[in-house]
Amino acid sequence: MNMKNEITVGLLFTVALLILGYFTIMVRHEIFQPRNYYLLNVKFDNVEGLEVGDDVKVNGVKAGVVDKISLEAESIDVQLKMFNVFRMFENYRVKIASQSALGGKFISIYPGMRLLHGKTYAEITDRSGLQGIAGDDPFAQIADLVSENRENIYQTIRNIELITGKLNSGNGTLGKLLNDSKVHDNATDLVKELRDTVEDAREQAPITSFIRAALAVF
Repeated sequence: MNMKNEITVGLLFTVALLILGYFTIMVRHEIFQPRNYYLLNVKFDNVEGLEVGDDVKVNGVKAGVVDKISLEAESIDVQLKMFNVFRMFENYRVKIASQSALGGKFISIYPGMRLLHGKTYAEITDRSGLQGIAGDDPFAQIADLVSENRENIYQTIRNIELITGKLNSGNGTLGKLLNDSKVHDNATDLVKELRDTVEDAREQAPITSFIRAALAVF
């Protein structure tokens, strides 16, 4: 009887997980998305791991999803399925951003403003030629920096290894100082002398105070 109950509970748990996984995938892609939408195409030089189904946010608010990614001759065309209507101006910006340090991408759209810093920008009516940027992803920038300076980094590491090797072996002036026992003994003696001097000053402090008081009287 107990075995049958355990099997039943296990089956129910498995079915629940399957249903949860199914609806999670469907919500991300098709089901429960608004039926009224329009398509928006943006050209990118690099999509940096962007995938179909990733969010599209306008000023931080989710307003669509990535519908299609197509590699063309000189660029990458990203088709967006937009559920909200918004105005765009010439100072717009469309970039690919990171969801978090753990990964994940989304498209961030800044639609721009008509008046910014005393300059007037016209509204965009034809959105067929929108240009996107890969964005200022700090993780991608660090990876590019490491890749571009790989040889310099290797050389720096080799220099550090060489220096530490000389220090450990006692080569060079600093290595001899670090590995010479006389330096340690002299430092110990110096600390001891300083300590004795401080103790002598403490012992003579009452006498010095008495002399100063006597001189003040005269």
